[in-house]
Amino acid sequence: MELDLLKDRIKPDIEAIFGVSMASLILNKAKMKVAAEIKGSDELNRCRSFVHHLGKDDKLLGMWGNLEVQERVSKWMKYLGS
Repeated sequence: MELDLLKDRIKPDIEAIFGVSMASLILNKAKMKVAAEIKGSDELNRCRSFVHHLGKDDKLLGMWGNLEVQERVSKWMKYLGS
């Protein structure tokens, strides 16, 4: 799966809680972290890193709590076959 497709698939989960603008900010922040740290990596590793960064996002953790974020990360990783 491509990173942008994964982002589009995750987006509704985050938009439902934070709205469109904040969801875009959260998703783009994670995407920028991936771009900065994993140059030349394959798409699967980039996608895994993206989900990993979402799992560490302070706004998601603050709203959902650690357990809910872990459940969401597991759900999102399943999109990758992980």
